[in-house]
Amino acid sequence: MHTSSSSSSSIPKPSFDPGDIVNGTWKVRRELGCGGCGIVYEVELIRGARAGLRAAMKAETIDASHKYSETLSAEALVLRRMQRSPHFCRLYLAGKCSPDCNVIVMSLVGRTLSWLRRQNPSQRFTLSTSLRLALQCIEAVEHLHSMGIIHRDVKGSNFAIGQQNLRRVVHMIDFGFARLYLKKEATTGELDHRPPRKRAPYLGTDRYCSIHVHKREEQGRRDDLWSFLYMIVEFVVGELPWRSSSYRKLLAKKSRGGEHLLKDCPIEFYKIYDHIRRLGYMDRPNYQLIRRTINEICKRRNFSIEDPFDWEEGGRYHKEYLRTIEQLEKENQRNLGKGTEATTLKQEELETVYSSADLSCEHSDAPTARDSVSGRSKERRASKDLSSIYRLLHRYPYIPASNSALSEWSDDGTHFDEETASFADTDSRNARPTSERESWTKEMKKHERITGSRTSSPSLRYWH
Repeated sequence: MHTSSSSSSSIPKPSFDPGDIVNGTWKVRRELGCGGCGIVYEVELIRGARAGLRAAMKAETIDASHKYSETLSAEALVLRRMQRSPHFCRLYLAGKCSPDCNVIVMSLVGRTLSWLRRQNPSQRFTLSTSLRLALQCIEAVEHLHSMGIIHRDVKGSNFAIGQQNLRRVVHMIDFGFARLYLKKEATTGELDHRPPRKRAPYLGTDRYCSIHVHKREEQGRRDDLWSFLYMIVEFVVGELPWRSSSYRKLLAKKSRGGEHLLKDCPIEFYKIYDHIRRLGYMDRPNYQLIRRTINEICKRRNFSIEDPFDWEEGGRYHKEYLRTIEQLEKENQRNLGKGTEATTLKQEELETVYSSADLSCEHSDAPTARDSVSGRSKERRASKDLSSIYRLLHRYPYIPASNSALSEWSDDGTHFDEETASFADTDSRNARPTSERESWTKEMKKHERITGSRTSSPSLRYWH
């Protein structure tokens, strides 16, 4: 491993070469992406019963001078907290690779929903695909919220399909703006909702964030749901009413009623819109109502959960998807002719992207910040928010499923095994509790007691 600099950023980045071995268990295969936050590699497990398993490794330089933020430790702990949900990447390893390099290794995912939507000639999904994706996305949002975390950047490019036998499972990705919305009371030890700040930083994406974010109001669960609704409308219609608008016009259009936003959507969407509109900052969303409403549309239109998605074989836009993959393969062949690589990528590799591949944040729906403070100051704010998640998650750790480990890691690490049990009792949370404070405390204590019944992946190492 060595350190390199990028012309797109002054932050030095750790660099690995193909064939490098990390932690004695993971072999670097190729680079997947590079941006201002770090570098992502495809790695392969070389030891144990699952040798040959491919995963994504994200690496960042440890900043001893504190000139820029480090986020991998917090991102790893958010993922660690979500290992029981099927809608989040499996976390295999996290820790210090060297005194000046942090790494996390997690499962690979496929293309983002935003990328898949843009392959369609109309830039939209069919209603059947849109609704079935919406059901998985709202479940992922609910799982994240149930653990006391809000995403603050919900959009199509932050959801991706899985790979192999998980190709029909949607994964939530990229927790760079995530924040803990719960706090622990010092006297009682109970969890309670954070009070709103008088003026919150602008964090999110213009196109998808709620009007509350534009007003610099504190973000809560309701704001993730506003972004979810905007994303689903974009899936169904192809674009949002304010897509090409100036910032001033964007605010005006977002402030209009639901008729402007939902005019080309199923009438049942008004029920979801009205519910989100009535939510206060601390209110708990009725996730079951949203799911039930979407299921009503599917039932009325005779949609089946087993129907192929638009990009799958039998789907409406499968040919367009294959054509795009073919173009990517041709582009790869041209690069090979220029001597950039000595091997040909398989189609499986062409479809492979890291769960947070938009590292450079230089895409059309990139997060933006409009506060008067500098970008570096915003990074510190976001890092501080993630640090609060870091502290809480260590306060409520999971119990390891097994004490076995692949190999030793750094002295300041601790072995931890991934747990793969799903949220079997998700629907039981939909009944509104007498006290949300009691519900949150009970939820955390329950997770402290639970021990996974089996381990289906390599042991996890993490910071503490």
